[in-house]
Amino acid sequence: MQNYEFFKREIANIANEQKRHFVEWYLQTKVGAWFWESGASASGKFHPAFTKGKGGLVKHTRAACMILEELLRLNTYAYMSEEYKDYARVALILHDTCKYGTSDTENHDCYRDHGRLAADNVAEAWEEYFNFPCSEFLHHAITSHMGQWVEDKEDKPFTTIDRVVHLADYIASRSFFDIPTLSAEYEADKGNTLDLLVE
Repeated sequence: MQNYEFFKREIANIANEQKRHFVEWYLQTKVGAWFWESGASASGKFHPAFTKGKGGLVKHTRAACMILEELLRLNTYAYMSEEYKDYARVALILHDTCKYGTSDTENHDCYRDHGRLAADNVAEAWEEYFNFPCSEFLHHAITSHMGQWVEDKEDKPFTTIDRVVHLADYIASRSFFDIPTLSAEYEADKGNTLDLLVE
């Protein structure tokens, strides 16, 4: 099993095949090793209990993506084009991939500006992969995912894509939230990864 397969269910929701392949490639080649086992809360104060332990960031991201799909069914967002919905899906899968830096070593000093760091990292990878610039819609949706808590007011959510990404991430980070199946699926996927390494 490849690391990106932790998100096989979420990647399958991306309508555009090229964007699906980009996300797989990005997760496999551009994400620090820490991402796959780190908890979602940098301080330990926020996020649901099931996302604070090993693999918590993966589980948080998957929860946010599940919420996004439900939000996209509402009239408020259902009118969005499939292209825009895909930008939201890609943004959420990748939004926390630089939460603790861009190297294989976890660095909590990167947390404060991790939205912009991730957006810039994704944009650079996008140009490398596709040989043309990343959409500003995708870049800003990642940059602004923390909503009112972003460091720079210019980075606050502006577009409908930004707002739905932020809302899904916000709901998924509430401490009362729990999706037990995500923990079971993470452990099963982790077991598959370990089996592959042993072979």
